[in-house]
Amino acid sequence: MAKLQEMTQEQIGGVLKSAIERQVPVTVTLKRDNAWTSCHTRLLAVRDPHVFLGPLLPPAEHETPVISPAEKIGLSFKLKHYKHVFTVIAVGPEEFQNSAGESTEAVSVCWPTSMHRLQRRAFVRAEVPHGRVVRASFWLGGHDNEPEHSDPDRPVWSGRLTNISAGGFQVHSGEAGDMWELVVGETVGVRLAFEAGSESVYADAQFRRVDRIDGQTLLGFQFVGLAQDRRGRQGLQYISAKVAEYHRHIEAVGGHRR
Repeated sequence: MAKLQEMTQEQIGGVLKSAIERQVPVTVTLKRDNAWTSCHTRLLAVRDPHVFLGPLLPPAEHETPVISPAEKIGLSFKLKHYKHVFTVIAVGPEEFQNSAGESTEAVSVCWPTSMHRLQRRAFVRAEVPHGRVVRASFWLGGHDNEPEHSDPDRPVWSGRLTNISAGGFQVHSGEAGDMWELVVGETVGVRLAFEAGSESVYADAQFRRVDRIDGQTLLGFQFVGLAQDRRGRQGLQYISAKVAEYHRHIEAVGGHRR
């Protein structure tokens, strides 16, 4: 079973040091109002009790976000066989001087009080096995904004999952023609219902793409902010366990066919 592992402070120090030495890319996730935004950076240094992040690099044509003191920031990076996810509190912009005496703009954040890691395999997409039905409902805004009833002003769309990973999912939906409000980058709230009798998983996601293949409409979504609170981590754990289950099923079927 894919397990979201909580790390010790000693382990946190070790992976931060390795991430700095290897200059691994770091994803920064911020929530502003009911929308999520992401950008990239690298870890520059650890100077207890602070960690320094390099300049924030937003997607093309997006403005660089301004980090305010005391703002909560989600960070994640891949190292060896794991993806590491954690949340920090911003201290604020600061000028950073490296060992060569060169100065650069940086963002100072507090040392993470906790960090979790998950095997990278959980982020490999797994097809939903034949005979399994996983339903997704989604609406504009975050998961806390689920309308009680769908109406033209606050629509709730639905579809059937075709594949899923800890990073996102794809939905086959027959309602795409009515989704004129849904644009790439839009934040949506999501409710995933895996099997009858199972507990539903709520999450925030960003709409990433639409594909039309053989007359079918497939919508791609990326999970955001799953590791930033306890409920989100529980959802990430459940989703990861399902991904591992589907991978095992696919491998078993493939083995029988040989």
